[in-house]
Amino acid sequence: MINNNHDPLPSWHEGKVKQRILEFVEQVTTPESEHFVVEEERIATFDNDGTLWVEKPLLAQMAFYKKELLDADVLEDASKIKRAVNWSIRGVKDLGGLTKMLVGYFRAGITTDEYRERVAQWIAKAEHPRYKRKYTELVYQPMQEVLQFFTEHGFTNYIVSGGSANFIRPWADEVYNVPENRIIASSSRTRLSKRDNELAVKLEAMPFSFEYRSGKVLGIERRLAKRPIAAFGNSLGDVEMLRWARTTQQSLCVLIHHTDDVREYKYGPDPRFHFGKSTLKFAQELNWQVVDMKNDWQTLFNFETSSNKEV
Repeated sequence: MINNNHDPLPSWHEGKVKQRILEFVEQVTTPESEHFVVEEERIATFDNDGTLWVEKPLLAQMAFYKKELLDADVLEDASKIKRAVNWSIRGVKDLGGLTKMLVGYFRAGITTDEYRERVAQWIAKAEHPRYKRKYTELVYQPMQEVLQFFTEHGFTNYIVSGGSANFIRPWADEVYNVPENRIIASSSRTRLSKRDNELAVKLEAMPFSFEYRSGKVLGIERRLAKRPIAAFGNSLGDVEMLRWARTTQQSLCVLIHHTDDVREYKYGPDPRFHFGKSTLKFAQELNWQVVDMKNDWQTLFNFETSSNKEV
């Protein structure tokens, strides 16, 4: 039962999305409810980039690769014109070089343990170019509250991401309270090899799975053989995952819409060149909840509330 004297989502403005989340959890966790769901079936899936933390101006994983392979940091928070000029001059060269170096990086025989260790070392210090804070501090506080709220009510949370599983696993437990065995994400091929007469799992420069669009559903099915009853995403890449959750008898499907260009970034859920049905149209037709970041989220990041307390 939900404690009506305690607000589990204090960073959310009162509104239909917050109310729907509260109602959904109440319905599926109350034994007397016709919509009651046993704990084993309370599965919630969350996209990562743009859903749980900031994904602009460059995905954290790409920032890691640029630092690791090119020894370069992402652009400082410059004007749009300056960034456009920079990428027009260096973009093709950098991306082409990055692709070649990634292939060489994996062909060199880096092990999964070594890769995760490098990620852990980078994420412990890396700062976002705009906010000048660690990437792990740029988790959306409203989504942290949802994760905790679900956990407290018997849900099992999974991160389902187009990013690399081995990039997310080193820090997901500490940041999201989602253990590494609950990460369903893209992966490269691996091979069992030997190093110093010990067995080692090495990465190869070949994709094994890509958890994007239909790949997210297939990844969930492959790992869980169950459908989530709650799913959260922010882009076209999450459409099939939300549609998959929508087929359960009682479901919650939430689309994060980035509408706040002051506190964060303003952009739509679809890529620039997209000719099919829009993600927002899917949301409208399938009755998903759409979070208007500017108006639904009172607080974006935990450090905002910390700063207020200090003042």
